[in-house]
This record gives sequence, structure tokens and C-alpha cells, in this order.
Amino acid sequence: MTAEKDKLPATNPFIVGYKDYLSPFTYRYGSNAMRGIWSQENFWLTARDVWIVVAQTQQEAGLVTQEQVEDLEDHRDEIFVERIWQLERHPTLGTGHDVAAAIAEFAEAAPRGGEILHQGLTSEDNLSNVETLLIRQSFELIRERVVSTLKAFGEKIDQYKDLVCIGATHLQAAEPTTMGYRFAKYAQDLLVDLKLLDFVKANLKAKGIKGAVGTSASFKELLEGTGMSVEEHERKIMEKLGLEAVLVSDQTYPRKYLLLTEVVLANIGQSLHRFALDLQILQSSFVDEVFEPRRKGQIGSSAMPHKQNPIQSENIDSLTEMMPGSLFSSWMVSAFVTLERTLRDSAGKRSWLPESFLIIDEALIRVERIVNGLSIHENSVRRNLEKFAPFSATEIILSKLSKAGMPRQEAHAILVEHAEKAVEAVRSGQANPMRELLLGDRRIVLALGKKQIEKAFEEIFHHVGNAPERCTEFLKVLEKELNPQSE
Repeated sequence: MTAEKDKLPATNPFIVGYKDYLSPFTYRYGSNAMRGIWSQENFWLTARDVWIVVAQTQQEAGLVTQEQVEDLEDHRDEIFVERIWQLERHPTLGTGHDVAAAIAEFAEAAPRGGEILHQGLTSEDNLSNVETLLIRQSFELIRERVVSTLKAFGEKIDQYKDLVCIGATHLQAAEPTTMGYRFAKYAQDLLVDLKLLDFVKANLKAKGIKGAVGTSASFKELLEGTGMSVEEHERKIMEKLGLEAVLVSDQTYPRKYLLLTEVVLANIGQSLHRFALDLQILQSSFVDEVFEPRRKGQIGSSAMPHKQNPIQSENIDSLTEMMPGSLFSSWMVSAFVTLERTLRDSAGKRSWLPESFLIIDEALIRVERIVNGLSIHENSVRRNLEKFAPFSATEIILSKLSKAGMPRQEAHAILVEHAEKAVEAVRSGQANPMRELLLGDRRIVLALGKKQIEKAFEEIFHHVGNAPERCTEFLKVLEKELNPQSE
């Protein structure tokens, strides 16, 4: 069979180019660093690292010669991924199995080491540990991006903690808040995500080296008489890989860790989606309080030259809305393992696992860029505040009327009556008449006097409670979380 395989022409088994389908994550979304982690070359080089570490350990047990180990080490970087696919996919001579093809390809580069390659292993003794290593590498990159994005938010929180703006609940004008306090909410969500990432990353465990169904039966037989126990064999290998093995496994690493990985990524995606959606509202023509960075001459529409579309934040939402689907897929994979394992956990995961990391990678890059270059239109902020804040003065008046002895329900009914008139006036293009309406109501004037009513309408423009102080306190928390060594 080996001789026949040697006759396979050394050509690409398939064509990849602009005439063929390419994933948008190949060329459009995600960083080169993240693509590099999940590249086929890095994947199979990491697989070679596992094989080499296994050979090194088995050499300590006397099962492998030093010459065979050195052959694998010396030829580690001589990889030809296309040859793996050729050995797997040839219609008559192919293995039909990617790991078997990768073993054959490595053995061609290192024939002496190839004699003992994959000794005692099942495919997932390699692949599961490779995937765990790639997840860890990806988490490290994502963590860097989350921290960098949080620092960008921190600067905006500090800069705008005192800038009063109109708040909104149910997309209706509500009490005022501050721009900094609003930014702090997004950052606080992302800080929770960072803690979750750190927890999952710290507790992420690999399969280890346990054979076909996780019992290590093949290794017990292989190591018999060597003086090295199955447990020591696994421990040495995992220490060299920098991984911790689970005590109990199926054929693969526990899919619970796959689900937890997607939980982390989905949570980050949710936080970024919320921020980007709010940003689209705040930079709409009808609110116009903030604007994401855009270059001079950037085209928003081919038909309407005036358009300045929020393409960055829309892109973030378009990407991150894919995360619930990946999360559900990981739940299905984890729930439907079925006894010691079936292959239903394989094909889909080849797509949605790396793409989940690429989605969050791209979204974090864009959010950091937006936050760093975000413009605040303070004139629009003030205009909207002046237009809508008088409605919120009714809350202050309601409290004062209750303290003055007027039954709360009666006071509320009076204020609703005036609020409805004020809303209609604003809709018709008039200035908000709430102040004049309340000053003209004899019931309210008798209960409070004109000075207290006028004072309420002055207070409302600074009616933000302790929002600025909470911003300052949050920045201290953020600094402590991001720089624990500074304590």
C-alpha cells in the first residue's frame, strides 16, 4: 500500500482560488494572527508537536530510539499540507482519514521516526490535545483584545463622566444620565466577560493520552515491562505540552469544555452587540449625539451622497448575531456525545469553532477602533436634553407634591394631563411647554409655590444622581482588575 501511495502524483488534490468558494473569514474578517492559529499548517504542525512529545516520552520508557525521536524533531517543520489532503482524498489510493494521511505525510519527511509515529494512540489522543492548545492560544489573543478595548472604554468614561445627556427607557425619553455612565455599562459587561474568560481558560483541561474510549487500555499493554506506568506516561506528555488532563474522558476531550468555550465567546459577542446597537441609535439622524470614526470622503450610499451610515457598528452586529447559533451547536455537540463518542461532533465544529473566534476577534478590533475614535456631538446632546429633560422634571415635582401632602395618585394624574399636552406641543414643532404648563396650574402652584417649580426645571439638567461618582469608582475597579500587580 505504501509503495502504491508513493506513486501518487505530487499535485494539489483540489484548487482553491477566486473561482472557488472562499469563506469570508479567509480574507475579510478576523486578524491574520487569529487566522494563523486556526490555519491548517498550524493545526498539523501542532499535531506533529504532540507526536514528537509522545515519542520523547516513549523513548524514556525504552520503546523508541533516540535516533527515531531526533528524526521527528529534525523534520518537524518540513510539512506539506496539500500532501496530507492528497494522501487522504485520492479516489482509489487515499486513506479516507485525515489523521492517517497526516501520519503518512510526516513519515515521508521523517522515515525513521515514522516507524514509531502514533504508537499506541488513537486519533483523538492527538486531535483533542491539539484543539485544546489552539483554544488556549485563541483565548490569549482574545483576552488581549478585551483588555485593550476595556482601556479604550475607560478613557471615554473618564472623559465624559460629567457630560449630562437624556436617558431613554423603551426608546422613550427618560431621566438624564451621563455619557460616561452609559459607557461604564458597556465596559462593566465586558469586564464580566473577561472574568468568565479567565475562569474558563484557567479550568480548561485536555483529554490527555487515554486511547480509544478513555480507559488507557492500549497504553497499559504498550508500557508493560517498561517500568513506566500509564499515569506517568500521560503526565510526562501533558507537562511537555503545557496542558492538564482530565481524570475521566471519552474518546475525545470532554465536550463540556467546548460548550464553555462557546459560552465565553457568545457572552463577549452579546456585550459587543449591545454596544454596537445602541451606537446605531445614538448616531441616527434623529438623535445624532455620537458618531463612529469615518475617513473623509467615505461613501455611505451610492445613491444618496449625504449618507454617513454606521457601517462599523452594523458590521459588529451582523457578525455577532451568528454567535447564538454556534452556542447552540456546541450545546448539541456536548449533549449528543452518545456513549463514548460518535462523529457527529466533527464536521460542523471544523467551521463554527474557529469562526466563532474569528467573529469575536474581528468584533473586538472594530469596537476598540470605534471607541478610540468616537466623536461626541455635544451640541446635539444639549439640544436633545433641552427638548426632553423638561418631561423628566415631573418626577421631581411629583416627589415634592407628595411631600407637600397631595395624594400621590392625584398628583400623578395632574402631571400626566400636562405631560400629554406637552408631548403634543413638541410633536407639532413647539418648544417643550412643560414648565409653563405647571406654572399655570393653580393646584401645583398652591401646593409648592412658583420658586420650587422653577427650581425643579433647573435641577433636571443636572439630575443624574451619583452617576459621575460611580464612573470614578468603576474606573478604580477597572484599574484594579486590569492591573492587579499595581495594588
